[in-house]
Amino acid sequence: MDNDDTLRSAADWFNEGLRCFNKPDGLGAVRAFEAVVEIDSAFRHKDGDNPYFYLGKISEIEGRLNDAILLYSRALALDPYDEESLIGRGSCYTVKKNHELAVADFKKVLDIPPEVRNAPLKHVLYAIAENYRQQKDWPNALYWGEKALAEDPDNYRHQELVSEVKKQMK
Repeated sequence: MDNDDTLRSAADWFNEGLRCFNKPDGLGAVRAFEAVVEIDSAFRHKDGDNPYFYLGKISEIEGRLNDAILLYSRALALDPYDEESLIGRGSCYTVKKNHELAVADFKKVLDIPPEVRNAPLKHVLYAIAENYRQQKDWPNALYWGEKALAEDPDNYRHQELVSEVKKQMK
């Protein structure tokens, strides 16, 4: 950091991180979000976002899933119902085939009141169903798959999942 950088507040760095993240300039975003954490490890933007989510998302995009899980977990330590961090961590757990933890994160998203939840219900239900399908837990895969299908009856992926699970249960 040069001398001008030491005068920046956590909020200034956070805004710089967002600008770089949306550019996309991953290196600039990481530098800025890490500066936020160095200044204030519990920093939260006025909209509730925190630097750990963005650092986690960058790690996830880069395929560093263990780092992403750690960073999403830090975001969740600041806000246990940080929807984007729950979904991000759940997605990483899915890829790593840690389906029980993935399902737990996705179910926690369902605990967020619908009027403030951003993720479409059908996607969260499908993610749960898919994790059960990958575990070959056919009854739970069918239950959650049918719930997803009821939310979006014309969705081919949902139809395909329910159809496959029903075949497996015969």
